Amino acid sequence: MGFKYPYTDFHELNLDWVIEQLKAISEDVDALNEWKSQFEEDYEELHRWIEIINSGNLPPAMQEGLLRWAEAHIQDLVGAVLPTVFFEITEDGYFAAYVPASWEDVHFGTTGLDDFPAGVEYGHLTLSY
Repeated sequence: MGFKYPYTDFHELNLDWVIEQLKAISEDVDALNEWKSQFEEDYEELHRWIEIINSGNLPPAMQEGLLRWAEAHIQDLVGAVLPTVFFEITEDGYFAAYVPASWEDVHFGTTGLDDFPAGVEYGHLTLSY
């Protein structure tokens, strides 16, 4: 940027300095507008595609591609945004819990005892995040 701070000696401040600063600012604005003009066509094209997506009028091939991409990446996306815990029984019969990198947002609790028709009482583990 061409802007310079004013002199500290107020006796030296004059109209020439003000004009010099305005000219430097004007040149900076012109340079910024020139740089911005490089992207106007791309911006318009992106805006057009956003309108198409919002209206739900995507070409079928693009819809299929987006669905395939979402199916392949949704678990990673959700995992990055929201830490979750996954449970499963391993191939050798063990109960496994896959936990997030941080436990800060995961809170354990129980629902208490639930009555089942056979008269057996079970507690349910709850996780909230």
